[in-house]
Amino acid sequence: MNLKKTLLRLSDVTHGRISNAQTFSDFLAYAALRLSTRTDPVHYKERAEQLQRLGSNYKEPELQEFLSALTVICETVKHNVDVGDWADLFADAYMDVRARNENLKQDFTPKGVAALMSRLAFLDNCSLPENGYFTLSDHACGSGTLLLNSAEHLNLLGFNPSSQLVIQAVDLDIRCVHMAYLNLSLYGIPAVVIRGNTITVEEYDRWYTPTYLLGRWIWKEPMLFGNGGATDNEHLKLLDDPIYRAIKLLFQQKQPPSETEQDGHEHNNVP
Repeated sequence: MNLKKTLLRLSDVTHGRISNAQTFSDFLAYAALRLSTRTDPVHYKERAEQLQRLGSNYKEPELQEFLSALTVICETVKHNVDVGDWADLFADAYMDVRARNENLKQDFTPKGVAALMSRLAFLDNCSLPENGYFTLSDHACGSGTLLLNSAEHLNLLGFNPSSQLVIQAVDLDIRCVHMAYLNLSLYGIPAVVIRGNTITVEEYDRWYTPTYLLGRWIWKEPMLFGNGGATDNEHLKLLDDPIYRAIKLLFQQKQPPSETEQDGHEHNNVP
């Protein structure tokens, strides 16, 4: 089944009870949250709660349509990878259903322009950096079209985007974050997708793709954004490596109490 037609049909699954644009946005959130809660231990609790709240807005048959669309998406990804086409899964339907944020003046890069830019970034004679992988960053990533085209081009050059590429993607619009996260996740690309303000360098949320987590990229490319991300990254390290967690715990136990803690202890013992 044609993916774009599936997504456009899905956007009308409530038959007007919820607007097409909102339904499409909710589907993106639903898909991203389902994937994140199954792969990302750092954000599991909060995203599981978000998923439950979102699901309560839809009837069971409507949620089944969401799941059916996910199946079509996965089948599309498999076909695309088999033929070497890392096409954006969501951008066309997103624009057609008019889900875009008019206030942010969103206008996604056409595939042809994205393909040209990827070829300028990675020339045919490019070689792998000494660290063994390429890094890419897009701080107005939209649905991730530019990044996908770069991954496709690297694949054509003989590199493996799942092990020789890592990405930081940033956007202010949560729907773009969801699309970029899903695109990069489903094509197996290690990435950290951040909801943040590129101008003020403020981070509001971060999404680790499954390949980023499985490849333990947190130890090589933690992908900080301004002052954001350090807490989540540290939490991920503690969950990823029991030895690291044990050493950190031991170090904390050996630290002498601060003056404030000493004062508090003394005051507590005053009769």
